[in-house]
Amino acid sequence: MGVTLEGQRKESVWVSMRRQRARRALVKKIIIRPKKNLEASRRPCRAIHKRVKTLKELVPNTKSAEGLDGLFRQTADYILALEMKVRVMQTMVQVLTETDCM
Repeated sequence: MGVTLEGQRKESVWVSMRRQRARRALVKKIIIRPKKNLEASRRPCRAIHKRVKTLKELVPNTKSAEGLDGLFRQTADYILALEMKVRVMQTMVQVLTETDCM
């Protein structure tokens, strides 16, 4: 840290570099932030579309365009039907194992 002829203190190179880096970072934050928000808002949208597509592939007879409401209704009905099938199979297993033991 030297002194200039005018009596002002001269900044070290490292201090000036740190200030420049801080300014650049602040400018980047201000300029890039809106772009990041737009990209971030698109990512969940893409993820949602991908999950809806996967759900349509898993649930039978959902290829037609009925909207999300119809898709969710059909999915709920499909889940209930699967649960009913499981109960029927469990009952069949119980009945068949009881008759084998006798």
